[in-house]
Amino acid sequence: MEKSYLSFSAPPLPYFVEGNSTTFYKGQQHPARRKLGFFDIILVKEGTLFIGEEALQWDISAGEALILEPSKYHYPTARCASDTTFYWLHMQSPSFWKDQSVCASISPAEPIPSLHYHTEHATIHLPKYQQVPQRHVLYDTVENLLQSTTQPRSFAFWETQQLFMQVLQHLSYNPIPQQTSLRLAEHVEMYIKQHYNQHITNATLAKHFHVHENYLARCMKQAFSCTPLAYLAAYRLHQARLLLLTTDWSLQQIAEEVGFTRQGYFSKSFKAKYDLSPSQYRQDMSKA
Repeated sequence: MEKSYLSFSAPPLPYFVEGNSTTFYKGQQHPARRKLGFFDIILVKEGTLFIGEEALQWDISAGEALILEPSKYHYPTARCASDTTFYWLHMQSPSFWKDQSVCASISPAEPIPSLHYHTEHATIHLPKYQQVPQRHVLYDTVENLLQSTTQPRSFAFWETQQLFMQVLQHLSYNPIPQQTSLRLAEHVEMYIKQHYNQHITNATLAKHFHVHENYLARCMKQAFSCTPLAYLAAYRLHQARLLLLTTDWSLQQIAEEVGFTRQGYFSKSFKAKYDLSPSQYRQDMSKA
């Protein structure tokens, strides 16, 4: 069975634009639209909505949700056979996202093939189509969200976006929660973040996690698209950037603090990543 997910790097998180509840009576149908410009979350509360997107088609019944994409063609595939009530929520995302499909394993005990990919922050996965768990909890959250939009904009902004985050959390799904390689890669990531200023090599990581260096590298590349040592170097530079902004320490002191043994190599690596030397970066960031 093929499942399709919209994967968003986060933060920045997708944000709520507008929404409402709509009822189509028997014989009515969803309008056809091209390039709506927003992600359209459709959550059916009663009845069935018949809708297509490009070559795909769905019959969305009560308790089911569908997310339509901004630039694709949406159209009705049939008229409503009964009165149909649904919520629609328009959202936008300033972050990178992509549409992916994976083949779900027949056995729930088996992992779904890899879908996770790494960003500098995190990734959220929203199924394009799903049966919503605890639908009435989600209905209540959406009702509160829509109610918040009737308040003055300056007062309602934070409440509206916080409620929308609850909606996304309810709809989100980790498509590969049982994948051993991903779990190992995330443990390596945590180890690096906790010990980045210490001497770390492929050999020390392999010994600590009781696996072969090559397997460790494959797991990290699958999860984070880089080797363990590349991840370590990037994290050290990230920490160095924070110290440049928040302390008046010398470059030598910062280099040693984040785990570089030579200041010259630290400065060269920093410039390669940020296009500025550490001193230039500090100077530019401190300008009024």
